Amino acid sequence: MAAPGIVRLKKEKKGMTAFNPRHLARQVPATTWQAYLSSRSIAIPESFDWNAEEKAFSDALIALLEELEPDQQALLHAELRHVYALATQKGIDAILNASDNDVAIREDFGQLRNHAERAMWVLVNWPQTFMTAEALLQFDLGVGKRSWKRQAIKVTEPVSREAADIEGLQAALSEVLSKRKGPRRACHVDVCDRHLDGGVQISVYVEDDPNDLVEFVEEGMRRRTTRPATNLALVYFPASGIVDTVGRGGAKVHQPLVTLFARHLLKQEVKPEAVKQPMFYLNRLRHGLDLPEDSDIDLAAHGIDRIRLRRARLRSTRAPICDFWVGVPADQAEHCVLAASSAHLKDHDLFRGPFNIVEALISIYFAPAEVGKRGRVLNIDIKQSGISNLQDMAEEDAKLAERLLRAWRVSEPTEVELALVA
Repeated sequence: MAAPGIVRLKKEKKGMTAFNPRHLARQVPATTWQAYLSSRSIAIPESFDWNAEEKAFSDALIALLEELEPDQQALLHAELRHVYALATQKGIDAILNASDNDVAIREDFGQLRNHAERAMWVLVNWPQTFMTAEALLQFDLGVGKRSWKRQAIKVTEPVSREAADIEGLQAALSEVLSKRKGPRRACHVDVCDRHLDGGVQISVYVEDDPNDLVEFVEEGMRRRTTRPATNLALVYFPASGIVDTVGRGGAKVHQPLVTLFARHLLKQEVKPEAVKQPMFYLNRLRHGLDLPEDSDIDLAAHGIDRIRLRRARLRSTRAPICDFWVGVPADQAEHCVLAASSAHLKDHDLFRGPFNIVEALISIYFAPAEVGKRGRVLNIDIKQSGISNLQDMAEEDAKLAERLLRAWRVSEPTEVELALVA
């Protein structure tokens, strides 16, 4: 299980709203706030009105938090940031994946208002599940990104949880990941089950280069040396012998992570084989986004007004190699890039020349939910290499996007994917 305080939150992505306690003050009902503050032994004045109207309660709660001692404020603010990070559909999925008693949690979730309240409720009632979910979510957010690698080891052995075996893995990873010159880097390994997807996650924390930080304190400023941890993770699927790894450093990190894991926790010597990452066949987009006749997708039933190719990156197939970007305005009424390139470049249309589409942005425009309102837009951002933003979408949006990509023959399910969901 993840050690307390060891999971570090990623910085908010560009475009995301930075965390402010007011977000949770508005989203989480008074009863759950009362349970949370009570569990943290926060003294609440008897005059505090827990039954106040929502806005009045939110304002009063923020005022109360701002009156706490600085150390209490810092502690609560840090915890609430963790709650906020899990207050998404992916976060809730991670909680259920981390729980060995998801029936009880699901029953409670059905009584709670939203994901923010659910995340706080789990922190109060199942703190160990909450911490494990953070580690699972951190891995989930890395899948499909540049730091992710999938390999097959053709081994279906159970994972050892013996302390001696875990310590052996820690020592081996420390030796491999330390610099040739310099002290041995500290290493910590956690093992936890992913109950919903049948995987076993190995979270690895390796000491990084020390940081000499300047920080504000009550008496002014001070310099402090820290020993930050680099996060690596491995998920092993015993049913299929598939191993997913997430971490920076390329093959020199992913390869020893898999082989040493197998040696110490599976008691097997393995030669990992790369599992070809599913590609996106983006050149098939050059013919437009009309659905084929055999497609069973009803665009009207999904409330879709229009789909268009809004941006594309094309790479020449002849020397000198170069990339061209073609993009059109975001407004729904504008032409797609196929029409724009054909109109402006005519005989030199990039989509009909010696170029491969290596990156594309597809915009899906939904009909407004109410008259006078603007409909929402779903953007599918994909690269030929298999990288996409599908994992960042809501579950229903991701399912729709995957169906459309397969209908256009841009993506196809692989044997590995079919085996994992079988």
